[in-house]
This record gives sequence, structure tokens and C-alpha cells, in this order.
Amino acid sequence: MDFSLNPEQTELKNMVREFARTEVAPVQEKMDRDHEFPYELWRRWGDLGMAGIMIPEEFGGSGLDSLTYVLAIEEMGAVSQTFALIWQVHVMVANMYVQLGTQAQKEEWLPAFANGSKLGAIALTEAGAGSDAGGMRTKATRETNGQWKLNGNKIFISNAGTAISDGTVVMAVTGQRSDGRNLISSFILPTGTPGYELGQSFDKMAWHGMDNRELIFNDVLLPQDNLLGVEGAGLKQALSALNLGRIVFGTLGCGLIQACLEEARAYSQSRHQFGKPLSSFQLTQAKLADMAAHAEATRRFAHYVAWMHAKGMECHTEAAMLKLVGTRLAVQAATDAYQIHGGYGFMHEYRVNRLYREAQILEIGEGTTEIQQLLIARALGC
Repeated sequence: MDFSLNPEQTELKNMVREFARTEVAPVQEKMDRDHEFPYELWRRWGDLGMAGIMIPEEFGGSGLDSLTYVLAIEEMGAVSQTFALIWQVHVMVANMYVQLGTQAQKEEWLPAFANGSKLGAIALTEAGAGSDAGGMRTKATRETNGQWKLNGNKIFISNAGTAISDGTVVMAVTGQRSDGRNLISSFILPTGTPGYELGQSFDKMAWHGMDNRELIFNDVLLPQDNLLGVEGAGLKQALSALNLGRIVFGTLGCGLIQACLEEARAYSQSRHQFGKPLSSFQLTQAKLADMAAHAEATRRFAHYVAWMHAKGMECHTEAAMLKLVGTRLAVQAATDAYQIHGGYGFMHEYRVNRLYREAQILEIGEGTTEIQQLLIARALGC
């Protein structure tokens, strides 16, 4: 088996690493301090063609595959989980348009997603429907003139409240199956549609700079042409999109482990106790060794699952496994790096403090750790 990267992938990986460390790193510090969306940074990222990394070239995108995307997002995640996640949500939504959109929908929305002038968001989660996405209460009813009337609320929606957010994909109940379960459909919601309001934003423990808020729909009228994909198949469509999201979250876990390793190694080599650097103590060495091994193992697994996805192979179970392992090990690495820093880790000016805070949400987003375990157990025939 050939595990080497092709020249294009190597060049892209190096470019993202350089951009992340020189351009994103200082903006990340500002985001963590000011909690403001990085508009200028996102514009520069779009100018590099990265906003449309998986959008076909015919619509202005770069037309690259999911493996190449994963290689890039690991580099970004090692520097800024926040910017990586802004990008991840945008790419996931754009990919839904690519996979599900009509030709007219693609022509209308994909060029703007590709250059980054519009930012994608997906509205799935509700206050009473997180892991149980099928239990959502937001409804879309068909009017006599063929339009859809949307009513309900969403919560914890990322990317939807910025000045460039548009074309948000909203999931809503459009009927019921014979067994009483909800039929869910996907809709394109343009910014500025009457009845669509931005609700409260949230003061998070991390991901500062990424917009995350409540969305409110009061008798929002949408034309039939705003249905994305097949009516009643929205939940299946969303879960298919989340498959790539889980691969990315596992990869972000790898990036965070690598960042924890770099911070903890540098600190332990410079910090002296009992007349010796911390890195000379075996208990510290064990933590650093675990981080190095876990980063490499997660990285190789991520490459394999992303390769499966790029080849169009069935990989739902492998994506759940990657998400489970990568995020769980990221939490362990962040805890160990925080412990190595001692009291300094408690201070916001130390990067490990942010890494510790960021790690906690990785086991929640894109399906909790417990949901991944259930999916894997189901694949085992349990």
C-alpha cells in the first residue's frame, strides 16, 4: 500500500501550515479575546480558493477530494480550532448543495460559497432535539400556492449570524411516516427572508469568534424551489453530511493532540523543578509519549477513513470510530498538557488553557461520544 502524498497534497498541506502559523495564529488570539468573527482572515482564505475546496471547478471551486481536505484541516486545527470549525461547517454545507442541489440551486449558491463571499450554515439542532434529531419540532407546511411555511426555533447554530451568512440549510418536519416518526426535509433559507430572525448568541467557553446562536422562524414563506434534495429525506441527507463532519472532528482531535504535544514539550523542557527540567521526569515523559503516539495513530486512521470517503466507499462505522477515538484522545492530551503546565495552565495567556477548553466540545459536536458508541455497537450487530 502506498501511503505517500502526491505533490499537490504536499504543497497544499505546507501552504495551509504556513498560512495557519503566520496569518491565523495572531487572529486566533484576537478572536479568543474579542469574540469577533474574522472577516478579513476569511476573505484572504477565500482568495486562496480554500472556501470552495470541495466545490467542483465548474462552479468556481477547487474541486479537491475529502482526503486532501482532511490533510489541510489537520494543519489548521493544530493552530486554530475555531477557524477550522468555521471552515468545516461552510464546507459541509457547500457539499450538501453539491450532492443534493438542482442545477439552478448550484448555479445560484455555489460560486458565492466557493469564493467565500457567502458563509454556509446548517440549522439542525433544537432545544429538545440534539442527539435525537428526529424529534425536532420545527415544521414546514405546504400552502395551497405551493409555498412552504416554516415555523419553529433552532439553537446552537454555527455560522448563521454573521454579515456574510446566507443560504442556510434548515431542517424541518414536513409530515409523518406510517410508524408515526417524523418526515424531515431540507430547505434553503436566504438571509433577509421575512419572518426569519436571529435570536440570542451564546457566551461559550471556547470557539470564540465563531458565531453560534438561536434562529427563529415565524411564518417564513419559502418557494417550492427552495427545497433541497428529496422531500422527506432530510434527516438521511443530514446524517450523510455529518459523516464527513465526523471524519473532520476526529482529524481536529489529531490537530489538537499535536498542538498539546508541542506546547507541553516546549514548556516541560524550559520549566525546571528540583534542579531539573520537567521533561527529564519519567511521569512527564510518559504523558508526552502518549501524545505523540496518539497523534500519529489518529492521523493515520483519519487518512484511511478520508481515503475511503474520497473513493465513495461505505465508511459510516469507520467515521464514527475515528470521531470517537480522535476526540477522546484529544481530551486526554489536553488534560495532560494542562497538568504539565500546573498553575500556569489555569491562566488565559497560556495557549494550553485554550486547548483545554476547546477539547471539551469535540466529544459533543457532530454527534456525542455516546452516539458514536451506539453507532459502532449497531454495526457490530448488537
